[in-house]
Amino acid sequence: MSHSSHPAPPNRAALELAASAFYYSPDGIMITALDGSILAVNQAFSAITGYTADEVVGRNPRLLKSGRQPPSFYRAMWDAIVRDGRWQGEAWNRRKDGSEFAERITITAVPDRAGQPHHYIAVFADVTSVTEQRRLLERNSNFDALTGLPNRLLLQKRLTRALGRASGGGRQVAIAFIDLDGFKGVNDHFGHLAGDELLVTMAQRLQKALRESDTLARFGGDEFVAVLPDLQDEQLRDSLIARLLLAARTPIALRGRQVQLSASVGIACFPRDGTTPEQLIRKADGAMYAAKRSGRDCVRSCVTAAADPATPPESSL
Repeated sequence: MSHSSHPAPPNRAALELAASAFYYSPDGIMITALDGSILAVNQAFSAITGYTADEVVGRNPRLLKSGRQPPSFYRAMWDAIVRDGRWQGEAWNRRKDGSEFAERITITAVPDRAGQPHHYIAVFADVTSVTEQRRLLERNSNFDALTGLPNRLLLQKRLTRALGRASGGGRQVAIAFIDLDGFKGVNDHFGHLAGDELLVTMAQRLQKALRESDTLARFGGDEFVAVLPDLQDEQLRDSLIARLLLAARTPIALRGRQVQLSASVGIACFPRDGTTPEQLIRKADGAMYAAKRSGRDCVRSCVTAAADPATPPESSL
């Protein structure tokens, strides 16, 4: 006597229980046909998306697409559903009013009695607040709160990545340690709030002086570090440093006054001056002190810094 591998159809009581769970579930539920057309949605679907059942039944779920996910995202999702009968993940969708929301979603292929897909059920929860909080925490851990520039942690990551690429390609990477000349006087004369305003403006100017592939990070106080990857020659490096110096000495309007600063810049190059982020930043920092001693508003490399016996000991990262 053989036994079917598929369960018997549910009885009336089970069907009523399932219908009740569908209707009152706190998670949004959407049932679609194999061609993607929506067959049914529950109350939570309407509460989350803003669409009533009458507005979406018969339509394709594409009406919810936010455009944030690339086509490859959906290809991978459907590959998993075809292969495993199920996919779970996070995505951004769009409500009826145009606002976007993050959802944690599970899509399951429901088979018929012959074991073939009959329809799909998508169950999702609105996790926008959780996702935004996670993104905020990630941003706060990687970016400077005042200027919006990468902080030391992200600087380390990007420099490590740049050195890894340069190791196999024979290209140079330069590190520019930038310290503003005269910034203490601004704080003393105008106050710390005005000093913060100046730092924000200066950060924007220094960043505009660089290429998109470069990284400018705030190292602390009035110190910045620029990572200049993929340098074919010293001429390109020197051109970028000259642009940084010019940006630093360009007057800034502050509290009705024109304020002019400058910058002392120390340079270290991979692989000549070091092979790790710590070594390169330490040596660039030491070269910056040599620039300070040379009269400020100038640049010094590790080579010139090493020839200066009065250069202070190199600080650590």
